[in-house]
Amino acid sequence: MAGILGQLLILIAFVATGLAGFAFYRAAQYPDDPFDWKRTGRILWSVMTGSVFAAWAILIVLIATHQFQYAYVWGHSSRDLPMYYLFSASWEGQEGSFLLWIILNSAVGLTLIKWAARSYEAPVMAVVAFCQVFLLSMIVGLKFGPLEIGATPFETIAEANPDVPVFQADPNFVPADGSGLNDLLQNYWMVIHPPMLFVGFATMIVPFAFAVSALWKERYTEWVRPALPWTLASVMCLGVGIAMGGYWAYETLSFGGFWAWDPVENSSFVPWIIGVAAIHMMLIQRKSGIGHKAALFLNILAYMLVIYSTFLTRSGILGDVSVHSFVDLGLYNQLLIWILAMGIVGFGLFAYRYKSLPKPSKEPPFLSREFMIFSGAVLLCVVGAVVILGTSSPIFGKFFRDNPATVPIEFYNDWTLPLAVGFVFLAGLGQLFWWNKMSVENINRVLLAPIALAVVSTVLILVLTPFVENSITPGPGGFWDTYGTGMLLLLLLFVAFFAFYGNGLVLWRVSRGNPKLAGGALAHVGLGIAVLGIISSAGFNNPLSNAPPGSDRENFVLERGAPMNVEGYRVEYVGTEPGERGQTEFVLNFTDPRGNDFTMKPIAYQSNSGQWIQHPDLKLYVEKDIFVAVTPRAMVDQDTNTNGNELTLARGDMRALGNNDFSIRFEAFETNLDLEAHMNETEVNQTEIAVGAVLTVTNLKTNESRALRPLYIIRKDRSVNTVADGVEEWDLSVLFTGMNVNTGEISLVMDGVETAAQDWIVVQAYEKPVISLVWIGLILLTFGFVLSIIRRMHDVKLSMKRGAV
Repeated sequence: MAGILGQLLILIAFVATGLAGFAFYRAAQYPDDPFDWKRTGRILWSVMTGSVFAAWAILIVLIATHQFQYAYVWGHSSRDLPMYYLFSASWEGQEGSFLLWIILNSAVGLTLIKWAARSYEAPVMAVVAFCQVFLLSMIVGLKFGPLEIGATPFETIAEANPDVPVFQADPNFVPADGSGLNDLLQNYWMVIHPPMLFVGFATMIVPFAFAVSALWKERYTEWVRPALPWTLASVMCLGVGIAMGGYWAYETLSFGGFWAWDPVENSSFVPWIIGVAAIHMMLIQRKSGIGHKAALFLNILAYMLVIYSTFLTRSGILGDVSVHSFVDLGLYNQLLIWILAMGIVGFGLFAYRYKSLPKPSKEPPFLSREFMIFSGAVLLCVVGAVVILGTSSPIFGKFFRDNPATVPIEFYNDWTLPLAVGFVFLAGLGQLFWWNKMSVENINRVLLAPIALAVVSTVLILVLTPFVENSITPGPGGFWDTYGTGMLLLLLLFVAFFAFYGNGLVLWRVSRGNPKLAGGALAHVGLGIAVLGIISSAGFNNPLSNAPPGSDRENFVLERGAPMNVEGYRVEYVGTEPGERGQTEFVLNFTDPRGNDFTMKPIAYQSNSGQWIQHPDLKLYVEKDIFVAVTPRAMVDQDTNTNGNELTLARGDMRALGNNDFSIRFEAFETNLDLEAHMNETEVNQTEIAVGAVLTVTNLKTNESRALRPLYIIRKDRSVNTVADGVEEWDLSVLFTGMNVNTGEISLVMDGVETAAQDWIVVQAYEKPVISLVWIGLILLTFGFVLSIIRRMHDVKLSMKRGAV
């Protein structure tokens, strides 16, 4: 009964939204009509809002009370989940996330009705309602024969799976428990990150609607004032959501970073970066009365990219290339129609009105804030174009192959790095040009201090840190292959310092006069700090490894109870202990180079679905983070040799033997050998290549160590011979049976002791220098947006009192 009521409420909301859109359209198109269409639209919008909130409440109650007869409840929750995860399950699935977006859209509409400029309410709400109809169509769940419109969250499990034998035998069968929430999503960020991201998506409809209304009603100038606070708010919320997702990935996933150019991450990032460009063009239009076309176009484009990102993540196109994409529910055609319809409304109207849009009387001079800000907006758009092109590669690839792959991470890094140098430099110039009237005569005076400070800071980094050696790419390539990335990183470092100091000087001056005007400078200071943190933490993180020089290996194997010294750290694997909800924590005791002791407890366990889940642990310092993730033996056991006396070691690796009776460590290869001490003259003459493995074997009971050198020999006839070495009193010998010249690994066969260790883990650990600057910079960037929103909202209120909008 509750499901039927929920479905009915969604249907009511769908109809009410369509009627509200029609009413607002009539109010906007025929303002002199004696019938009060605007009031009718408000009432219908309120009906829709109440209906979707009630439907959401019903869904939450169904999840909280474990009503597993409903497919959505069964597929996204289980009895063992705490309440906050059950609450977040309401938006974990595709239907629930659409419902969350609809609810936020309805709240945005109510806000517009109450506080929007009265002359814009009807046309803006008509556009918002038009979009809301498409969103509601995604979950309305109507079926007309073979035609299905949307996928409802209130469908029963029997209706969703009519061909499953258990439901054919008993349509009323109810599973005892649900599938549960994906283990990777069982994190407190799941409660706050998706809602924040959808707040950004929902609020971004407003500047789109204002831009369309301006084109519709041919009011090309005054729309920017009421729209600007919304654009700032939407970009801020979307940016905060993206940053939350980055930190969630950093503390939850084991790849050791906060951004991996995942296609779904990109699809949120591109609307944000286009929104930032739109803000800057709106500011130029407000300040100088130019840039009308760019401001309109970019606000339309930003929301179109929100819809396009929805298409990418929900149509099933990215299902094989992104862990974030939703399961395909057959909404491909509906999503495509939504894109086309909104594109016709936005871009179609822009093209129709293009010739009548205002044109500047003259182009801005090179040394002007208008030119600098426009140039920065262009570079941001180019970055967005590069990222969306790479993200869309699976779509283009389908024209040529059945299972296209996404582009490699290097594609994004190679293209965005030089572009970042450009727009970060312009971010340093922008505020300086905004608050100073530039000319050839005074540009040196204005730029001297920030450039000098940036040069000094960059030189100090070069002198005091291993920047140069870490930024060189060794290999057989030419000059640019070896030094190109390092040179670009050096330029980015310089312009990040320049942006920090240039905007910092402006912030200091403006804050002493009128702090309400400091939002832009504060946001740009935050950007400079964040870029410095990105350069340091992503480009110069230090993997803790015992691999030999030149090796790409960034981990080490650690036996339980066998401490190891790695990059100045003493690390001991103590054992495991149960964590939250039965998850296994691996206890590692660290002693850092300064003698400070601390304990790390990364998590690794196998979920009920058989998937291995790994969560790192973080040790946070002001100057760095210590990041530690582990791979337990059981996770890679299928790849290990189970013969009992064979093992593979890389240089620097140490393994326990037997029941922790002995340990063996591979120290190095040795080629300067005295073969006559091991072979007769005939065997020496037949030898083409001979390599020794320098091993250290330690008796863990007596703590006595012996050096062994078993030989691996290739004869002139290409046959292989081996010479064992051992410790007679320990009844132990070692045979060197093979080597991999690419990885530097050797294969050994032990005699007298088994090689299978009782308990070992692979440890992936990094020092992430000053990564805190990333989060500090993003927080300052957000506060800058907040100040700007408050200022622009105040401007709108004053204008409404004067009747200007």
